[in-house]
Amino acid sequence: MESSYTVPFAQAYNQRWTGFVTLIGPRLRTLYEQICPRGERSLLDVCCGTGQLALQFLQAGYIVTGLDNSEPMLVHARVNCASFVSSGEVSLVQGDAADFSLSSRFGLAVSTFDALNHLSGIDTLLSCFACVHQCLLPGGLFVFDLNTVMGLRRWNNMTVEDALDAMVINRGMYDEGKRQGRIKISGFVRQESDSWLRFDETFVENAWPVREVTTALLEVGFSAVYQARAADLTVPLADPESEPRVFFVARV
Repeated sequence: MESSYTVPFAQAYNQRWTGFVTLIGPRLRTLYEQICPRGERSLLDVCCGTGQLALQFLQAGYIVTGLDNSEPMLVHARVNCASFVSSGEVSLVQGDAADFSLSSRFGLAVSTFDALNHLSGIDTLLSCFACVHQCLLPGGLFVFDLNTVMGLRRWNNMTVEDALDAMVINRGMYDEGKRQGRIKISGFVRQESDSWLRFDETFVENAWPVREVTTALLEVGFSAVYQARAADLTVPLADPESEPRVFFVARV
């Protein structure tokens, strides 16, 4: 899983794209503590980005390992979680989500904000699932979200955000034949010196049928899988393909 994140984009991400994990973090923790009330309070955050979700769990008393392939993102994660880095309660590791091995074992693993849609294909996704499964304790939980085909179809648009500390233009398109969305994000972020840094990033996301993702999870050893909405992670969906974004809840 290659990363092209530049330093200015990581800065913009840290400033502007943290709302999703701020919303979903408490729901993930509630779900885990409801399903696994005696589960170990340890978290593996796959594609942890700038560490905003990791920080929520650290503040709730969890031991956390964050994995991300982007060093510029991890620079912000180390700052955001600085006191916990110093105390040894968090480990932030640069690594590929589809090819990693860790010595620690965890009660909960998560990957949020459609990070796994960036993987190149179903085989790569399967490799990621196998790596995560190997890191979970018996009875552990893996929760992640994916954009569905319906969700990526909505990428055929352009948005402009003009703020005091940044200007961001998003241009998206969806390829129906490939089930693939492509988005170019360009903009400027203000520096402490009052100068501006430009960034240009292009990302590709792939969508897979929900049944293929579920089959891949079961194939690597997860015993039970269901899909849910962000609004209520405890209620299985009857028709997940009709949702733009789906959370998968998989139990070892």
